[in-house]
Amino acid sequence: MCAEQKRNPATLWIIGAMVAIIAAATAWTSLYTISEWEQAVITQFGEVVGDPVTEAGLHVKLPWQQVQRFDSRLQRWDGRQTTTITRDRKTVNIDVTARWRISDAKQFLEAIRSINQADTRLNGVIAGAVKDEIAKYDLYEVIRSSNRILNLDTEELSIDLDPDQLEEITVKEVATLGSDLPELRQSANGNYLAGRPIVLQGILQEARKRLAQIGLGIELEDILIKQLNYTQEIESNVYAQMNAELQKISAGFRSQGKKRAEQRLGEMERELARISSEAEQRAQIVRGQAEAKAIRIYAEAYNQDPDFYRFLRTLQAYQKGLGPNSRILIGSGSPFFELLNEISPDTTTGAESP
Repeated sequence: MCAEQKRNPATLWIIGAMVAIIAAATAWTSLYTISEWEQAVITQFGEVVGDPVTEAGLHVKLPWQQVQRFDSRLQRWDGRQTTTITRDRKTVNIDVTARWRISDAKQFLEAIRSINQADTRLNGVIAGAVKDEIAKYDLYEVIRSSNRILNLDTEELSIDLDPDQLEEITVKEVATLGSDLPELRQSANGNYLAGRPIVLQGILQEARKRLAQIGLGIELEDILIKQLNYTQEIESNVYAQMNAELQKISAGFRSQGKKRAEQRLGEMERELARISSEAEQRAQIVRGQAEAKAIRIYAEAYNQDPDFYRFLRTLQAYQKGLGPNSRILIGSGSPFFELLNEISPDTTTGAESP
């Protein structure tokens, strides 16, 4: 009896330990957590049980049930290049990309089960939507986004702009200047009925409709055209048109530059004429002042000795009128003879008078 009492505490400890281990194992297999960017689906023997779990935190399940986790964040899809034909029978190669997320984890698990399979299914869905939507529009309606480049007035690029401002004009504003492209269709209130944004919106709506019909549990966020390549025939025509348009643009800029240069040259010539006129006017004023001063000096000299001044002026007149080898015959009645006759012989010889 005493031996059995001694063994009871050890037996109880073992039983308690076993119960604790079983409880811990049960808790380990029954509790799970969900992150903020995840959603989970509970499966039991391969069958989905209940609705998807989307709330982050700690959750409870039965030990024999499995947890399938899926990312709720946006996923990127890059499909293969799609070759299609526009409404005006032009063949183009379009490369598109898209962003999508799992909207219904239960439906996604039942229909697809993996991200790789989702990319494969999206290839067919989006490629079909791209072909159907591109076929509704002409090539220029798929390329362009607005009529802005057609409404650009060439006078806006003319001489009214400074050279620094001309450099700020982007290629987008002048790339199709002067071309005869048709305008994008618009409604009565000015909304566009064609153009790349309208085409992308149509592709997105068509792809969403197809996904809803087949029920993949996927929601498309947006679709973007990464690249649009022409076929060889179309590419040659496009390059030829671009070359012709750029030649028109360069000719326009050269014409405006020549016109601006002529205007600058005219302004420079007018400024030069103004400066020359002012300089000539100033020179005439200075010349008149100098002549007046000279006349005043001559008058003062004349008043000091009129006879000497008259004699000096006469000599200057003869000096200017006669050359170095000239001879002159002077009559006795000539004023010049009278002046020479008045000179004293002693003065000519340098002798002093007594």
